[in-house]
Amino acid sequence: MKTKEELKKELHRLIDSIEDELTLHVLNEDIVPYVIEKRTKKHDEPKDDLTVEQQKELEDSIAQADSGEIVSWDVFLNATSRWRKK
Repeated sequence: MKTKEELKKELHRLIDSIEDELTLHVLNEDIVPYVIEKRTKKHDEPKDDLTVEQQKELEDSIAQADSGEIVSWDVFLNATSRWRKK
């Protein structure tokens, strides 16, 4: 794993290599602030827009996915095909 200083140097090199002004604006105004906000928030903070039951269901779903209890996209499409209109 790279050290914090190595990561910073690598990010500086990447940013210095970007010539497109629009890309730099997107990084500066959208991506970097979003990542900083998301990484600095505690994951334990309650979600204001979810009920306690919804939060529990979400956590259970994440745990299922993390443990590999998933189905492929093709299996999902096949299972739900009768619900979709053509």
